[in-house]
Amino acid sequence: MIGLLAAITKLEESDRALVLDLYTNYYSLARKIIFSITHDNKDIEDLINDAFIKLIEKISLIRTFDSCKTTTYVVYTVRSISINYIKHKKVEKKHIFYSDDMDIAGDLSNLENNSGYELVRQEELDLLSDAVSKLPQRKKDLLYFKYVLEMKDEEIAKIFEIAPNSIRQYLTRARRDAKKLIQREASYNAK
Repeated sequence: MIGLLAAITKLEESDRALVLDLYTNYYSLARKIIFSITHDNKDIEDLINDAFIKLIEKISLIRTFDSCKTTTYVVYTVRSISINYIKHKKVEKKHIFYSDDMDIAGDLSNLENNSGYELVRQEELDLLSDAVSKLPQRKKDLLYFKYVLEMKDEEIAKIFEIAPNSIRQYLTRARRDAKKLIQREASYNAK
């Protein structure tokens, strides 16, 4: 929080007012996005602060946006911060060092007692995540707005500047493309 406060105090009055307005209007959305990606309450406030510090760095650009573009920009910034956090945590987990005096038997027994459902589900989620990340940006955005942010078709249509009744067709195409990528990856791994 100190980093965010320090960054805000360095701004001119008009920029400070805009940042405080952004913080007030988008705090809850940022919190929801971060939790939906990280599933971790522990570092949410730090990630929110990191996101708003990034937004402060782009305040002159944000000032030129209308409300829909501002929302989109905030969502992408928060999402990017959250995804980088997850990637960093995965790297940390890969490099954990267990010393001789650490008892990991309890951890192993918990893993053995696991039905395997969670491991399979995580693999499926990883496959889906990889497939979606390979989609064109527009399709990624469409799926993200619909299924992560749970936005209504009308809201998504405004962002994409298309007719609301076309959203279903675009979603169907995006899901179909993601499914093809998953199937292609599965067949490649089976070889």
